[in-house]
Amino acid sequence: MKIVRYRRIRDMHRAPSEWMESWQYYSKKYRASDLLNEGLTPGEISVAIQRAMDACNARGLEIDEHFVPVYTRFNGGIYKDFRLSKLGLLLTFLNAQPQNPNVAAFQIEVVRYYLSRRQ
Repeated sequence: MKIVRYRRIRDMHRAPSEWMESWQYYSKKYRASDLLNEGLTPGEISVAIQRAMDACNARGLEIDEHFVPVYTRFNGGIYKDFRLSKLGLLLTFLNAQPQNPNVAAFQIEVVRYYLSRRQ
């Protein structure tokens, strides 16, 4: 027996949006939880994600292109996570707490790079 997904004609208009949602999900190669490896806590990551999203909103960037909410299993529990584009990951890390030495080093490196390009 072969199972085929059936769709009514009136539902066909949803196909492009479903494809776009799938592409948005699978094109994101990074997860916000990857930043746990940089010494950030889940709470710090959540705050940094919100700040990164605020920056995207302020510049008129589409949030869905850089942040897709997902759920991740970790230590026997399920947690809200995000799949991120490279821009989303770097903005999140840039907006994390500078008391973390890895974040501080990244922030300084970004500013140094920017300054070197301006001279």
